[in-house]
Amino acid sequence: MRRPVVLETLLFVLVLVLVALMNVPASWVALRVAQTTGQKLLLTNSTGTLWRGSAEMALSAGPDALGVFPGRVSWRLAPSLKGLNFTLEAMDATAMSGSISGTLGWSGGHLTPGALTLPAQVLTGWGAPFNTLRLEGQLKLRWEPLDWSYRNAAPRSLASLTVEAEQMRSRLSPVAPLGQYRLHLAWGPLGGKLDLETLSGPLMLSGQGALANGRLGFDGQATASDALEPQLVGLLSILGKREGAITRLHY
Repeated sequence: MRRPVVLETLLFVLVLVLVALMNVPASWVALRVAQTTGQKLLLTNSTGTLWRGSAEMALSAGPDALGVFPGRVSWRLAPSLKGLNFTLEAMDATAMSGSISGTLGWSGGHLTPGALTLPAQVLTGWGAPFNTLRLEGQLKLRWEPLDWSYRNAAPRSLASLTVEAEQMRSRLSPVAPLGQYRLHLAWGPLGGKLDLETLSGPLMLSGQGALANGRLGFDGQATASDALEPQLVGLLSILGKREGAITRLHY
């Protein structure tokens, strides 16, 4: 085969590959996300392509524990010298505001600092006890830069995440709101530490947790204000083991 013919053939194959990559359907993204997360993060009714698409998103811990994000979520991927830049954001800012962005590099990834506000109903998808509590309210997330290697579960350097839960309610309790809470996670190469505190409200929660080898352990306690304790006894019993006026939280 003459050299010009070889070059033309290689160029033709390259063009076919590029066209195929540019038109990878969003349904492929949904399939890969579900497989990678063990069916815990689901993208449904997806449209678009790998590079620019949208879908409905949900957390799932089983058929009875599905936390659906409001509206549709869109994503964008753009090649760069460092890898693939990505952006994930809600298409309806009135339902969920904020975005997640970063870079998927050759050996690891980077998450830029940001903030996100979303309804507490998505917690149902984490499973017990959230799928029983059926919480309502608003979650405000803030995080610092995060760098990680594909070879390791832990990040390369210390990172932090803060979640403030506001106007929290439960369908199992007549008391509303239950309170306002702050959860802080510090995560580094040696593992993670979690702290929970109550900012206000009749249902008071506190505790500490540890994250190691991808598993989270938490120990804390829950108490109620004297005036509303009779109305919160049922909810406290669901949260954990009762010991007098204190409910032990162990997950």
